[in-house]
Amino acid sequence: MTDELPLIKQFAAFLKSTGETFFLSDQIQRGLGEFLASLNKVDTAAGRAVRRTFRGCPEILIEGDTLFAILRPRMGHKRCVRVSAESEHIEDISRGEYLQAKDTYVQGHELAGKRGLVIDFSPFFRDFPKINEPSEMGEGISFLNRHLSAQMYQNPQVFGRALLSYLRDRELDGRPILANRHLSDPETLLREQAAVRSWLGDLPPETPYTEVEHELRVHGFEAGWGRTVGQIREQLRLLAQVLESSDPARFERLLGRLPVVRTVLMVSPHGWFAQDDVLGKPDTGGQVTYVLDQARALESSMRELFYESGVDARPKVVVLTRLIPDAEGTTCSLPREQIHGTEDGWIIRAPFRNDNGDVIPQWISRFQIWPYLEQFAEDARNLVVTELLGKPDLIVGHYSDGNLVAHRLAEDLDVTHCACVHALEKTKYILSDMHWGEMEHDYRFSMQFTADLLAYNSADFIVSSSYREVGGTESEQGMIEAYDVYSMPGLYRVQSGLDPRLARHNIVPPGASEEHFFPNADADRRVENVTESLSQRFFQADPTENCLGHLEDPERPPIFAMARMDRIKNLSGLVELYARSSGLREHANLLLISSVIDAGASHDQEEIAEVNRVHELIREHNLEGHIRWCAARLDKVETGEIYRIAADRRGVFAQPAFMETFGLTVVEAMACGLPVVVTCFGGPSEIVIDGECGYVRNPNDQATFAGALEAVVSDQETWGRFSQAGIRRVQEAFTWGRHATKLLELTNVYTYWNYIDVMNRQALDRYVHTLYHTLYRPRTRAMLEEAT
Repeated sequence: MTDELPLIKQFAAFLKSTGETFFLSDQIQRGLGEFLASLNKVDTAAGRAVRRTFRGCPEILIEGDTLFAILRPRMGHKRCVRVSAESEHIEDISRGEYLQAKDTYVQGHELAGKRGLVIDFSPFFRDFPKINEPSEMGEGISFLNRHLSAQMYQNPQVFGRALLSYLRDRELDGRPILANRHLSDPETLLREQAAVRSWLGDLPPETPYTEVEHELRVHGFEAGWGRTVGQIREQLRLLAQVLESSDPARFERLLGRLPVVRTVLMVSPHGWFAQDDVLGKPDTGGQVTYVLDQARALESSMRELFYESGVDARPKVVVLTRLIPDAEGTTCSLPREQIHGTEDGWIIRAPFRNDNGDVIPQWISRFQIWPYLEQFAEDARNLVVTELLGKPDLIVGHYSDGNLVAHRLAEDLDVTHCACVHALEKTKYILSDMHWGEMEHDYRFSMQFTADLLAYNSADFIVSSSYREVGGTESEQGMIEAYDVYSMPGLYRVQSGLDPRLARHNIVPPGASEEHFFPNADADRRVENVTESLSQRFFQADPTENCLGHLEDPERPPIFAMARMDRIKNLSGLVELYARSSGLREHANLLLISSVIDAGASHDQEEIAEVNRVHELIREHNLEGHIRWCAARLDKVETGEIYRIAADRRGVFAQPAFMETFGLTVVEAMACGLPVVVTCFGGPSEIVIDGECGYVRNPNDQATFAGALEAVVSDQETWGRFSQAGIRRVQEAFTWGRHATKLLELTNVYTYWNYIDVMNRQALDRYVHTLYHTLYRPRTRAMLEEAT
């Protein structure tokens, strides 16, 4: 019997005494602290051992005298256990046994005993490289390259043939690049590259590719190795080193430089996707900005890569989204629209249709769009192929709906699928898996969680913005990890859903547009008329129907927040903590820019509740004179300038969300020289180095969050230090150029990985196809029937 076992049994009894049966991570840690303190065992060896046992434990179930739990020995690792009053040790149980106990708690013995569908993706990834070291989760490409280098060493012939096939199959606009059929085997490839390098050695390094094009083609090499002789020799030398050695860094460098992607399709159906006058509308926020900036950066990076590689090609990026006929003054009703700042970047739109083929004219919530996505994907396929004059080289899906459509298109067109996560709703809505049935009418989680399992498991690689999305922390699960094992009672049990340790996950943070988000001290780049107009509108003008409140002292530093009126964004919590802090009210104003300020202007229930709550707080705490709350949809020029105006006034940007997947507004504020205080939940805590370029605090602890805000606005030394450090942090880590370069590199490596075929891809595709048609599609049909 282990030393801590008696204490664990006592802890189980303590939890049972609360009258509750099921406990989540916060309740577990709080209860454990109270329990150990009551026995004076907080600092004992046994107490510390019990804390280690339950560190990061996401859930505990008490059934009679038995404790069931999912333990996390390490981040990304799960252990299902059972401890009863008679146990002589902590008993390991299967995931299936744990989920059976959990379903019994929800449904009762009779219904849970019928079991039902079990979803398990683990057999299909059994041979796929898996990361065991928690700190390396989210670094899939680095781990994969090390794995590949070992394979090169162990079986160089297999690797050489796969690499040659990969090179010979590359085409742009129907013409071969990199290698032609003269290179019939790896030995010929090695011999010919040596001959070409020797011949090129007699030529000046600056000799253009066009002067050696014919001779290279005779030896089997097409365009794509460089625009000058010097560059071509260097790339072929790197190719030789890769073929003759097992250095993962060289392999990554070689594939990363190859210009094999010319056309990119990006998929983002939900919300109001347009370039102007949409931010702040329902379901429309940072993802729209992200996708448009990503599109511009990809086009720019591909253009530069083609130039340096000696390829005469023009990159093209297309964003596929939904056409909304009732566009409310936006461009969402336009079938085609060029993306600002691109040479050949376009938004193309296809409508949603009902079963009769009629176009659905109005906006639909992201929680209610699932029945329309299959037909949307069918319609979009022809639209995309027509726009691109062929199939794309890469499909990038965004969020759950975008990735489900991307999966359908990638499967039909046989194209590499990159899945950008953005957010997974299961971690946002507590108990949304266990009690999905009670939430189904409003949120349709049965369809969304199923779509997540299908789309992300079928993708070639997955991109997240922060480590916490993948692996979480020692004390909490990551967003992806939360989809590893769970149950939706009466629907299915997931014994292996999304595995965060697979080398398919890569952290590639986005950036802030350098054109629009630059430091407030950079006066020459600012437009005086814009500054004056926004200052008047948000700080000095009289109240209007879109701006509530009048500031007694407009020059006082603003606590500034900008977000949708969404419960998770927690703007009402920010108003409450400001109202309750006498220090904040003395030193600063509160400036909120949100989607709406009038509940009557919204049809979204969460939004209505948040708006009403803020109005109640303003009245309850008599905040008139201290708060300015405006409904506004700012373009990028205005958004960047409002950050800078807040910085001019020595203000601070507040991000108090209960969960934020990344936090692009945090990056934007820091880039403009505005210090930040951010939530500890999600990506902002990785963007901000606590105490160095801002503060990271728990928004549930309102007094502490308010204290951090006050510490910044009341201390000029701290304000100046955070302002400068924030600017440096963004410049060093969060640029779109770095993001796009990495995404193209990932595409090359994972496309090559398909030539190795260490997993039964056909079997995985059949499994996904079966779940789609027997689980997802029937639920979407039932939803439509329910509506009629």
